Amino acid sequence: MQIINWWRRGRHRLAFRIVLHFTGLLAVMLGVAFVMVSVVNMSIFRGTAALSLESDEKVFRRLLEYNTSNLIQGASVLAGDYGLREAIGTGDMGTLLSALNNHSRRIGATMAMVSGLDNHLLADTLHPDQSDQAYPFKALLAEAEKRGNASSIELIDGVLYRIVVVPVRAPTTIAWITIGFPMDERRASELHNLAGVHVSFLSHNQSNWQLLTSTFSPEQRQSLLATLKQFPTAGMLKLNGETFETRLALLADTPHGQVYALLAGSLDVALQPAYKLRGISIVLTAFALLVGSLIGARLARRITDPLRALAVVAQHIQAGDYQQEISITDTSEIGQLAGSLTHMQEAIALRETEISKLAFQDSLTGLPNRVRFNQCLDEAITMAQANQSYFTVLLVGLDRFQQINDTLGHQNGDRVLIEVSQRLSAAINVGDVVARLAGDEFALLLSGLQMNTALQSIDRIHTVFVQRFNLDGRLLDVRASIGLVGFPEHGDTAADLMRCVDVALYRAKRSGSHHALYDPGTKTFREEHLSLLGDLQQAVEHNELIVYYQPKVGLGPYSADEAEALVRWKHPTKGFVSPGEFIPYAEQTGYIKELTHWVLVQVIRQAGQWLREGRPVKVSVNLSTRDLVDQGLPATIATLIDRAGLPPEYLCLEITESGFMEEPAEALNVLQKLRSLGLSLAIDDYGTGYSSLAYIRRLPITELKIDRAFIIELASNVGDAKIVRSTIDLGHHLGLKVVAEGVEDMVVVDILAEMGCDSIQGFVFGKPMPVAEFDRWREARMARPTLASANLARFSGPSAVQ
Repeated sequence: MQIINWWRRGRHRLAFRIVLHFTGLLAVMLGVAFVMVSVVNMSIFRGTAALSLESDEKVFRRLLEYNTSNLIQGASVLAGDYGLREAIGTGDMGTLLSALNNHSRRIGATMAMVSGLDNHLLADTLHPDQSDQAYPFKALLAEAEKRGNASSIELIDGVLYRIVVVPVRAPTTIAWITIGFPMDERRASELHNLAGVHVSFLSHNQSNWQLLTSTFSPEQRQSLLATLKQFPTAGMLKLNGETFETRLALLADTPHGQVYALLAGSLDVALQPAYKLRGISIVLTAFALLVGSLIGARLARRITDPLRALAVVAQHIQAGDYQQEISITDTSEIGQLAGSLTHMQEAIALRETEISKLAFQDSLTGLPNRVRFNQCLDEAITMAQANQSYFTVLLVGLDRFQQINDTLGHQNGDRVLIEVSQRLSAAINVGDVVARLAGDEFALLLSGLQMNTALQSIDRIHTVFVQRFNLDGRLLDVRASIGLVGFPEHGDTAADLMRCVDVALYRAKRSGSHHALYDPGTKTFREEHLSLLGDLQQAVEHNELIVYYQPKVGLGPYSADEAEALVRWKHPTKGFVSPGEFIPYAEQTGYIKELTHWVLVQVIRQAGQWLREGRPVKVSVNLSTRDLVDQGLPATIATLIDRAGLPPEYLCLEITESGFMEEPAEALNVLQKLRSLGLSLAIDDYGTGYSSLAYIRRLPITELKIDRAFIIELASNVGDAKIVRSTIDLGHHLGLKVVAEGVEDMVVVDILAEMGCDSIQGFVFGKPMPVAEFDRWREARMARPTLASANLARFSGPSAVQ
């Protein structure tokens, strides 16, 4: 367990990994070398053992030849003995056997035979009582007759003998002497001692092997007998746990079978030097590995100790301490790294100082920035809560500053900002804070002031902008709007106070006043609208909105074949939500495009259905300012009307003057594309905007809608009547259809008819209503009789150009 813990702790350390990799590489190299040397040594020693056994076989054969030569000489001496020749000549068997025994003992032979020329035995020391038997080795005798002598190895009574045959001459051959000695264990041991290998004599008859004699131990003989059935001609044998290299030499081919000599040299003995050398190699390898590990550890320490010191310095740098001294004088790469780390530490310290400065200070004016001002707010809140004191936050926004940048360039705009920061800094008291948040916005923290007291300071802040700004002789009149919030009445966190003061500044700019206090009711109002906007997105996605249709009635005669589509929303929990509440916020967030697309899909589908039912209605749809700059709107509408099978003349798009004036170039391009589709285009709320006749003349419109502000008092206000009459005349002279909206009584209808107005839209004929209700109203309207001819004549005016 301790070893495992040591491994887990050390495996992630560089020094440990260096030692591990270095030692591992060394171990692999030493291991490969050890294996290669061991394999080569074993191969060499095995080859040497095989060659040695081959030499031992040659020695063994020479010893056999030597013994045979001595035996031939001894037999020749016996054959020349006078007494032996006399005994053969006289047929004295007793003397003959005595001479054979005496002489055999002198030369170490254990058997002797004398055979006559008729191939019958005259005497046999092995079987003295079996004389006059046929000579058993006729082939050997025939060879002796040819060569003068002969030798062979024969099995006699199951015993292996080395025998020789020589003639007995007096002076011609009168008999043959056969002398031999047994190749028993004693002879085998002699050969073993002389040749240095184990000697075993085997006989083989057909598939049977027989062990005649051997120098092996009894256990090894038993093991050899067990393996004789699968015995090869040569190779390795494992006898009783000891391995031998063997060679099988054929000695003779007798009538009783083949005779072999098995020569076996011990491989275990032959490989002892190899084993000893391998042991020495293991010791040397282990020693080299130990020395290598120590060297690797030493090298690792030389590398990692400086790196560890540098790592400690790096940790201090990470913690923000840049004063660490690096005392490494090494000239290697580590020394270069230490030098680089020193320079990096100094550079980081300088950059950290600069970053801290940039993080909390505005680079242009040198004032605290938004981050630092929020910190000051947090500190002021903590102190005010502890002391139960007050403070006020002012947000100052320059008016029309963008015009200064656009007209005089950003460089001069920056000069104005610097001058404003200096004037505001001079206008505050000691302990107060002024900061530049972003762009042309400055924030002031006035300590110890309640809202009523802070209002008295507003004039002092506005005085900053009384004196004009001088830019190289060019005098600029710069004004500002100010929003005010107080602590703790308007918020108890820095985020709340900044949000509230931003709302107050927006209110001041929107109202055109110099300053504005924060109204707590604004928060609830804004949060409610944010919630509504999220619900509106869900309503559009799930088709929860409803399209209402308000009739547009033509005056010649009263026709009911036009309507304006108006979106309505009945919230599941808040009930009916006025379009004036959610549409402006949809425009501000850009979601108005999705809302317009949804309305267009519903209206075009419904108009197509009315057309297919044989009761066509021309429907008007309002476009917002953002819709007018959507270059993809014409293609979208073209796709929708084509899909619904609706001719373009049954769709009218209404725009406001103000919407066109914000982006006139882009809006004009979109309007021209829409008009090229064959759609009708109308200017809604005409007369309340700021467009000129030049713009109206350029627009590809087909219709003017007079705003209800001029219609409400038309019967009693002479000025409104003149404006409406001139507008109708102007529209007709420009070839436009004129529609009056907001008409609520028949008196106004009569007046408009007399003025030549083309269509009426208002509660006098019908309020906005759902599709089913609009269909019922239209059926009822179409069933009414038209106005009398007299009335038509009275109301007839200049015909409208459609």
